[in-house]
This record gives sequence, C-alpha cells and structure tokens, in this order.
Amino acid sequence: MNREILIKKIQALLHDPPEKALILGKVNHEEMASNLMRIIEESASITNETKDADHIASASDRINFPKDIEAKADFSKEPVIVHPLSGKEFKIPPSATSAITGIDYKRVMDAVEEAIKEIAAKYDLESGYLSLWAELYEIIREKESGKSALGQLWELLPADTRIPDHSIWEHRRVASAIAGALPEPSLLLFSIGPVQDFIATARKTQDLWSGSYMLSYISWTAMKAISEEMGPDSIIFPDLMDQPFCNLWLIERGLKFIEKPYREPLSSPTLPNRALAILPKDNAEQIARRAEDAVRRVFAEICLAVKEEIENSLSELKNDTVWKEIWNRQTGDFLQVYWSILPIGKKSEYKGFIDTYKTFLGDDHLKYFEKLLKEYETKGFCPNIGTVYGQLYKFLEKAHGSRKTIRDFSQQSEPHYKCTICGMREPVHPEQHNNQNCEEHGALVRFWKERLRSEFQDIKPSERLCAVCLTKRFACRHYFNKKKGFGINTSYPSTSTMSTAAFKLRIIEKSDLNDLLIKAHSYTQRIHALVGDTAQGEALPMVWGACRGKKLCEAFAKLEGDWLYEESLDEKALYKEYGKGKSEEEFKQIFKGVKDAFYEFKEVLEEKERELKANFGSPSKYYAIIQMDGDNMGKWVSGENAPEIEKILHPAMREQLKDDANWRELLNQKRPLNPSLHIATSKALRDFSLKIVREIVERDHLGKLIYAGGDDVLAFVSLKDLPAVMRCLRAYFSGSLVYDEAGGVKIDFQHGSGFVPIDEKGNPLSLKTSKNPSGFLYSMGTSATASMGVSIVHHSYDLSKALQEARDTEKKAKGAYGRNAFCISLDKRSGGAETFGAKWYYENDGYFEGIPVLEKLVDAFDKGISPKFAYDFKAELFGLQALPVDEAVYCEVRRLAIRHKNKDFQKEKVEEISTDLLRLKKNGISLEEISSLLNIATFLARRENQ
Repeated sequence: MNREILIKKIQALLHDPPEKALILGKVNHEEMASNLMRIIEESASITNETKDADHIASASDRINFPKDIEAKADFSKEPVIVHPLSGKEFKIPPSATSAITGIDYKRVMDAVEEAIKEIAAKYDLESGYLSLWAELYEIIREKESGKSALGQLWELLPADTRIPDHSIWEHRRVASAIAGALPEPSLLLFSIGPVQDFIATARKTQDLWSGSYMLSYISWTAMKAISEEMGPDSIIFPDLMDQPFCNLWLIERGLKFIEKPYREPLSSPTLPNRALAILPKDNAEQIARRAEDAVRRVFAEICLAVKEEIENSLSELKNDTVWKEIWNRQTGDFLQVYWSILPIGKKSEYKGFIDTYKTFLGDDHLKYFEKLLKEYETKGFCPNIGTVYGQLYKFLEKAHGSRKTIRDFSQQSEPHYKCTICGMREPVHPEQHNNQNCEEHGALVRFWKERLRSEFQDIKPSERLCAVCLTKRFACRHYFNKKKGFGINTSYPSTSTMSTAAFKLRIIEKSDLNDLLIKAHSYTQRIHALVGDTAQGEALPMVWGACRGKKLCEAFAKLEGDWLYEESLDEKALYKEYGKGKSEEEFKQIFKGVKDAFYEFKEVLEEKERELKANFGSPSKYYAIIQMDGDNMGKWVSGENAPEIEKILHPAMREQLKDDANWRELLNQKRPLNPSLHIATSKALRDFSLKIVREIVERDHLGKLIYAGGDDVLAFVSLKDLPAVMRCLRAYFSGSLVYDEAGGVKIDFQHGSGFVPIDEKGNPLSLKTSKNPSGFLYSMGTSATASMGVSIVHHSYDLSKALQEARDTEKKAKGAYGRNAFCISLDKRSGGAETFGAKWYYENDGYFEGIPVLEKLVDAFDKGISPKFAYDFKAELFGLQALPVDEAVYCEVRRLAIRHKNKDFQKEKVEEISTDLLRLKKNGISLEEISSLLNIATFLARRENQ
C-alpha cells in the first residue's frame, strides 16, 4: 500500500479512540483521537475524507435517530451490551459492571496512549497500520491491569452506546475499509468452486480433510492478494482477525504481538470459499484479477509439488509426454473462479442506487425499508450511501449468482478408465509400463501396483487416481509441510481406528494392568513385523491423552484398528498383500507368531474381566459420521434473520422512541443489514470453527474433527459419545448455555446467553468443568439454529457412500423435520436399516429436548431394560396405532417396558421413559419412528459400543 492510503486508514482506525464509550462527555474524544493519530504519524489528522468514511460507516451500521429527541445513553452509568444476531441483552457480570461504573477514565486513556506509543516505537508506517488493526486490542489489555481492569469487555465497548450491538472495533475497521476506497468505493464479491465435489469425493479420511484444507488455503491466497493491495480490513466477510493463515502472514510482515498459530488451528480448514470486500472503484477490477491469478497460481503450485515428488521417485515419468498431458489437462482449468464488482457511488448518491435497485429487482423488498428511509430523511440526519448497504449487498449477490451461471470454459472429455475415487477423470499414467500401453487396463493396474504403490504406501492396492485426487492425497505432505513448512498433521484415523477407539480407551484407562498391556504391546510388535508401518495409524486425541506418556499404551493406541478384528488375520490374503520378499514358509512362521500373540492378548483380557468383574467388551465395528450445517445461513448473511430494531437499542432509547407514533411501528422492523452484522456473523462462525468444535469433538469426547468451515462441520465420532457430541455441537453453535452459580456450564435452549464461556487460556468451558468463566466467545446467538445428519456405519462400508448417507440425513433433518433438527441413520451390515429424526427441542408441550430421550434410552438398555422391549414394541405397532387415546399408548408402552426390566431398574425411570416417548408422539413423531429410535438406542447400548 502506498503512503497516502496508509495514512487514510490510520486516521480512520483512530478517528474514534477505543475507549470512546467510557470517556464520552468527559473529555473531547475527537481531540483525543487526533493526538493518538499523531503518535503514529505526525501529519495525520481528522480530515474531511476521514469524516466522510466515518459518516458512511455510521450510516451503514447505526439507526438514524430523530434530531428532536434526547438521544443519549451513558455507558459508564448504564452499561448495556446486546448480542448482534439474537438481540438478546448480555448479562454483564457484577464485577465487570463495577469496573465500568467506577472507571478511572484517565487511567484508561493512559493505557490506550501507552499502547499506541508502543506500536509507534516498534513499527514503520505499514506495520503500524497492521498492528492498529490486529494487535491494538491485546496491547491495551496488557497495558491496563489491576482489579478494576475491563479485561475482555474492551472487545465489546460499543461504537454507539445507544445501539450497543456492535463494538468500536467493528466500526473503526469498516471506516478504515471505506477510507481506503474513497471517493468512490465498490463492493467485490469473490468465490471459488467447485466445493462439494472437490471435498466430498474421498475414500480415506485424509482425503476429506485435504480437500477442504486445500480449498480453505486457496481461498486465503485470494484474500491475501486483496489484503496486500488494500489491507485486511478491506475484507468485510470473512473476518480475517485471528485466522491462522492471516496470523502467519502478519508475522511475516513483522508484527511482534501476534502469536504463531500452533498445529491444531493451523490444521483447521476454516475459511469459506467466498469473500466480500470494499475496494476503490478505479482499481477494483485489477485487484480482483490479481486475486484470481493468485488462486490459479497456488493451485498449480500445489499440483506441481505433488507431481514433482512422484517424478523424483519414478524418474521414468519426468519426460513422459502422456503423463504430462494428463496432469495439464486435469488440473489446468479445474478451479472455477467468479467475481462481481458493484460501484456504489459517492457518499450522497443513495437515491440513484435505490432507483437502479427498483429497476432490476423491483420494490417488493423495499416497502418497509423505504418507510425507515423516509423517517430518516424527515427527522434524522441526512442519509448517505452507507444507509443502503443492505440493498447494495443484495444487488451484488443477485449479480454474482447470475455471473456463476456463465461458464468460462468447456469441460474436456476424459477418455479410457476412470479414477477409483471420483469416477470422473482418467487415472494418471505414462504412455507405457513394461512396454505395454497403459490405456490397456492390465498395464494400467500393474503400473499403479508395481510402481506407484511400491513408492507411496498411502495408495491402496486397488486405487488408481486422477491428478486432482492424487494431489488431494499428497498435498499436505509434499506442499504444506515440505514447501510451506506448516508442520501440520498428515494422517487421520482410519474408520476401523475410529470404531475401535472406545475399546482401546477401556484398556488404556486400566494402565495399572501391566501384564495386559505387555500382551497388547507384544501383539502390536508382531503385527509390525508382519506388515511394516501399516500396522500403525493415527490415535484419537482422547485415546492418546489417556496414555499419559506411557510407551506401552502409546504403541497400543496407534495400532491400526483393523488388527483388533480376528477376521483381519487371514493368512492367504495377508501373504498376497505383504508377502513380497519373503518365502511362504518364512511368512507362515511370522504369521503364526502374530496369531499366537493375538490369542494370548485375548486370553489375558478375559482373565482380567473375571478377576476384576469388569467388562472390557470387544472392539466395536461401527462408528458415526456427523454432518452439521447452520440453518438459513443465506438469510443470516443477507440480514433477513436480523433481530428487530427495538431489541438492539439501549432501553433508554427504546422507551423514548416508543413515544413517537411512526417509530412505534418502525421498532418492529428487522434491523437493516450492515457491515458490522456481517463481521459479527463471521466472527461467530470463526470462533465456533476454530476454537469450539475441536474442543467438543476431540478434547471432551472420543472423536476426530475432519473439518469445520464456519457453520459446516464434519466429524467422526465413537458411538460411545455420539449423543453427547450431537447435543454439545448444537448448543455451543448458538450459545444455548448458562453458567450455574454453583459451578459449571449447562445446556439451556430456553435461556441461553448467546455467548460461550471460556477459561483463562481462551478455551471453551466444557459441561464437565466446575471452573469459573474468565471470558466468552461470540456464538451465532440463540435465534440461530443448525441441523445435523448422522450416519452410523460399519468400518468397512464404502466411505464415499457413508458420507453421502450423512449428507442425506442432514438434508432430511432440514426438510422432513423442518430444520433445527437432527436425523440419525443406522445401517447394520447384517441387514436392516433404521432412521430416526426429531427437533432438537419442542415448546408445544412445555420445553422438551430430543437428544436426552435417546441418552435415557441408551442408559436404560445398558443397565436395566432388555432389548426385547424394542422388539416387542415393533411387533405391537399395529395394536399401538389402533389405540384411541394417547394415555392408552402410554399405559401399553409402560407395561411393555416393565415386563422387560430387571428387578434393580426403578419403575420411576420406566415411567419417565414412557412419558418421553409419548411426548415425542404428541409432537408429531410417528410410532414407527419411535420404534426406530428404540432400535438405535439398543444398538448404541451394546457393550462394544459403549
């Protein structure tokens, strides 16, 4: 960026001091702002352009109050903070309220000034600008200390105390983006595809993650190209603050207070495939083209890194023209890049845009907004182009949707046999293998088995991959780690390792049983001697953590799950796959040692069960895939789901406006879409995907996160923890949590705060903790909902089909069950499939949750009710359906349950279960579906699945 733009942005970032809400009315905040600017740059001042940027940003974010009312709200006396997406008032803790009302504003001003001086001392102009955007908040918190320190409340200090749903930090960023784009800003919407096909085509867990990670990184390169030209604040959506890729870039640019991302966040593909930016009209197209060039260049670099690595191992491929032609054909035009630019005009030109909007999109959606606009024009301050931000965005979205229907290239035909993963493109190959044409099936198969697989063990014997799928398989190892030095994890647990995780955990948690662990370790070593490195896989984080550094445990934790199933010990099959270089007799002896070690392990395990009266069970053969997706996210981004205006106002302002007849009606309108709402949505999705999901899935439960891209989550979970993970993901997504004063966090879909409490390290508090919260994270708010699909499948079931089933059940949750719902499918290998879905909660018959019903049933089938209850229920469906009243159904269900309970299982619990099942029926769940619920619960209650 040139010096002129940098100064404009610095002026905009500091035109309101961060502590404005605390000092308003006590000191001249504009004079304070000017002083702060001059610390960074002597020539900086609040210019007319700075004021224009402030006015446009304010018009886009704020409600324009009538001039004739006393429009004041003193934050230091009546602090109010409102969740921007739900409109729910945040309950400020008493200690924080005391810190605000008893604030020593001079001390606060000194802390801000010290922070600005530190930035000026450490950085040149450009790095100083980046620090004001990325680091100022944390530096101020560090400078301000003591019992009366505001702490994380700095993050929420409102830009306008009368409208406390957006902070000063959002306002200053929007003002800076606009300042850099004046005098005539434009909006850029940029997107990359294909998304679903690229991510979903997979046979290995690693492929799933790799596809989403590549897409996230490629999206970042576009955002980086825009940031290098106009700064990261120019990107409104997604919020780049604290994004790992962006933090690495800031560190490269010399910032010193940014913490280097550690492996887990850096391994998380969290950035979406689209971005919204504010750019100058004159060079918006040039910047968009640079972003597109960056996308195509980095995809080519990733593909080339994989291709060259293979060629380095198989030198005969380097000069093979057929090999090169296939790679070029398949990767050259694979990515689809779309961008649309909307010049939004000068500050005063909002009326001309409204006329244009009506011409192209009609005025159906403007009815209520025009009433608000008329009130602004009549009684408030003069509107400007920022006032119509929501309409600008909708116009741009429509234009971008039309742009994406126009294809820029013709798809080339793919000849011959097809990739065994995607089924669309030809597998890569040379012209010949052993003097045979690789267009022939036999030569193609032999090339992959004899050459590629011999050098690259991550390729399965039956696989033959195209250039795109091969790149996904090896991009992490050969590009992100080798070329970029990210040091991220290159392997993921297999489906069999997922299925056996609970069994491993039961063994490892008994780590005092040394003789059992010695036998487990002996078996692990024997397997390694037989099959080499393929004996080991990636342990689940919770299993690995339970090892506590004990080597015997760690070796068992990493044992590939397949080797815990006796049917995997097939001598003929294993010799065919792993016998190369060994005589049949030699292999036979090694195999005998493996089988003996396996039975010795089983024998000691059974002995310990008898001795301890424990039940270790056998390893499960099933696992669950969770696919979760936010509901109506397009409506959140477009502002259709925004809260009503009255909800986001300070109570004092709300009461004043109710005295005005026109405003009484306007208060019930939706809050107009604004840049800060976009930032808040992005921030909530960022925190959920980066800081919350992994902790739920991997820290608190037995699972593995594959990706979390904002509202979109894909995770593999052990059946042991399935219901708990489902419920937590949904609750934390919307902040449906309350803090119990007695200690601990609880799920509450009725009274949730919309925020997620965190500990002193910034990690979300789990339901199992008794810690006091040290802060909070934004969520999407309690008005936002999400739906989830779950597929329970056998570990050997085709992964691509299992993923499709998870997607199908998620669509069913959104469709058949009307969103804010879950749907579970169980596909048993022995035959028979079950599907059950319900709302997360119901409010028709009092407040009633769905998942706790499943948890109670699993517990009952595990401890006191025979699975025959589920069989009898299904057998008597016809009779139950014929019963005239619900009370009769309740009595019959209760009778069946009592018949099949053991003597220790309390009748009160039977009655509670029977009541829950009846409540499901009253809320529209059929008896057939309830029968499926019972069968799913009996399956989850099996010992091997616990």
